[in-house]
Amino acid sequence: MHHWTKWLWVVILTILGLSGLFFTFSQPITYGTASKTRTEEFNETYPRLFATKTVEKTEVVLGESFVVTVTIRNFGNQTAYNVTFNDKINNPWVFEITGLTALSYSQIGVNETRQFSYLVTTKSLGTYYLFSAQVEYYTSVLNPSKFVTITNDITIIVIEPPEDFSLANYNIAITLIIVLVILDVLLLIRLIAPKLSRRSRND
Repeated sequence: MHHWTKWLWVVILTILGLSGLFFTFSQPITYGTASKTRTEEFNETYPRLFATKTVEKTEVVLGESFVVTVTIRNFGNQTAYNVTFNDKINNPWVFEITGLTALSYSQIGVNETRQFSYLVTTKSLGTYYLFSAQVEYYTSVLNPSKFVTITNDITIIVIEPPEDFSLANYNIAITLIIVLVILDVLLLIRLIAPKLSRRSRND
């Protein structure tokens, strides 16, 4: 009797376990609201401006000028309105700026690009930064939402002007010629002096 009781419990527990598994897998799978939120985020319509600053070279000679080019492009899916660009200028004893570094556009459409440049002249030796510039823009004119993006910054190394080797070589050549002339004169004096002394004796 005791032997059959054990087998009966095994059968009951097996049936209960299989029923639990069937109930679990028969329920519909729910993923919550994360996927819905992500889908809504990607479906939103708004502008996205991306701004960059580029230069011809990052190492320049003191007193030399170089061009900074700013490129603004709308990678979003809506027009950006009232776009304003404002660049931070270094101290006037570091760089001298020629051209506009603050300007605005009424709008920049989808996939449209605006590009402009200004000239920078170096005035001090050392390593400096062209600081990042700020771009502000809005989603619309009637009910605007403000967005802000910034550009990259750029490291500029200002070095001393190289020596003028052509002038240095010219000076060396002149010095050598003068030395050779002096040596020639001394040699002539040494050669002529004995003859003159002999003539004076003969006289």
